[in-house]
Amino acid sequence: MNDNLTQEVINHWKQLRAMTYDLINELKPEDLNKKLPFPESQDILYQFNCMIGAQESNIPLITKGVWEGFSSSLDSEQGEKSVAVIKQHMQEADDKLLVALKSVDLLGKFKDGSSPLMNYMFLVEHEAHHQGQLINFIYACDLPIPKSWEQKWALTK
Repeated sequence: MNDNLTQEVINHWKQLRAMTYDLINELKPEDLNKKLPFPESQDILYQFNCMIGAQESNIPLITKGVWEGFSSSLDSEQGEKSVAVIKQHMQEADDKLLVALKSVDLLGKFKDGSSPLMNYMFLVEHEAHHQGQLINFIYACDLPIPKSWEQKWALTK
């Protein structure tokens, strides 16, 4: 295993996910139900549920090279899905992902020719996609722009 590469990937995930936490920390409870101004729009809560589910569901893809289907632990949460509950599920998923990343040779090959690193990159693409979706919510719903988002995505109001 390449410990330097593993540490860089872990640092990368922590930086990317820290930006998601920065936005979550700006939200009020009522913001979770906000939608974009078109009928097909899902709400902000959906975005976070999908991010958590993608992370949890991609762990077997990263560790075994096998897609076992999509599920989100947030779906089984009873009661109100608050900002605190979302953060708890994200933190638990982060812990599992970091263990998974440390357990594999990121450059090893699975039977289908993919590697744990390539499968991790799919997860990164998904997270960045949702950050892009959330930028739409920031502007359409007049939400605050976290400092890290101003810098990374060059956002201003």
